Amino acid sequence: MTLSINAVARNLEGKGASRRLRKEGQVPAVIYGGDVAPQSVSFKDNELLKAVTTPGFLTGLVEVSVEGKTEQVLVKALQRHPATGDVMHMDLLRAQADKTITTRVPLTFINAAKSEGVSKQGGRLTIEAKLAEVRCLPANLPEALIIDAGQAQLGQIFHLSDAQLPEGVELIALLKGEDHNQPIGRIDKSKR
Repeated sequence: MTLSINAVARNLEGKGASRRLRKEGQVPAVIYGGDVAPQSVSFKDNELLKAVTTPGFLTGLVEVSVEGKTEQVLVKALQRHPATGDVMHMDLLRAQADKTITTRVPLTFINAAKSEGVSKQGGRLTIEAKLAEVRCLPANLPEALIIDAGQAQLGQIFHLSDAQLPEGVELIALLKGEDHNQPIGRIDKSKR
């Protein structure tokens, strides 16, 4: 499922213009990449806040509509106010259907509670990494990488290579060699 959000093109750039936009309830952003020049846009802050809190907004493809023209983008950078947490600025990267993208996706563990290590041996799942960097075409970008912990035993360690990779998706760390196959979770003795 691709998230959609509306934007408005803007001509004025710089600190002063961005500050005025924020006072008017807008969040400045830049869409860049591809064969097109970067485009300055702004989003309504309440719509953007709703989108940012939606799962997958920061790690998946987002459909941005700028004055009737729609394009798919990835959120590459998001600046927040240090005290309020409000979004101050966003950088968006255009996703082209025929060009690979590199981004981070969530790691999701399933069936841990059903595993022998948790249900019978008194262990618990400890997650050590929540995101993994992948490379793929935009059409192949998964919402998350799944790690099935259903057969886990007490003391078992899960590595990046345990993630189920959809077709056409590569883990960047594993492309660097087997010594980059980092631990992402484990079944530890529960401290209850």
